[in-house]
Amino acid sequence: MLENIINSVKGQLTGELQDKFKLDPGQANQSVDLAKDHVTEGLKKEASGGDAGGIMNMLKGQKAPQDSPAMNSTIQKYLGDLTSKVGIPESVAQQVAPFVVSFLMNKIGGNVGSQSDIMGMLGGGLTDKLPKGMGDKLGGLFK
Repeated sequence: MLENIINSVKGQLTGELQDKFKLDPGQANQSVDLAKDHVTEGLKKEASGGDAGGIMNMLKGQKAPQDSPAMNSTIQKYLGDLTSKVGIPESVAQQVAPFVVSFLMNKIGGNVGSQSDIMGMLGGGLTDKLPKGMGDKLGGLFK
């Protein structure tokens, strides 16, 4: 489900990357593909740490992704990939990375009604790795 949400906004996001940051279409497309992997991994890391409330706050816009240690780490890894894999200058990548992650969090948040929705989206058997009872509370986001 998470991948479907990101894919559904890919065109809009690549357009914004081209307009706001002057990326060429190939760079914009690659940037979104990399972001999909990094954001999914970051959310899973955050959830496996037991911080479902923190995820909800990010997705609902009450907390910036940069304020979460796991998501800030995700942004930094993504920034590194933007420069090394996509060839975006670091000064531009430093603006693109937080913009893209925040954009995706906002779009994902628009499709999430509860913590259980988050767990259903992220899937991958994560509920088994969560502290006892947390998987049930977070429901199907990770399925």
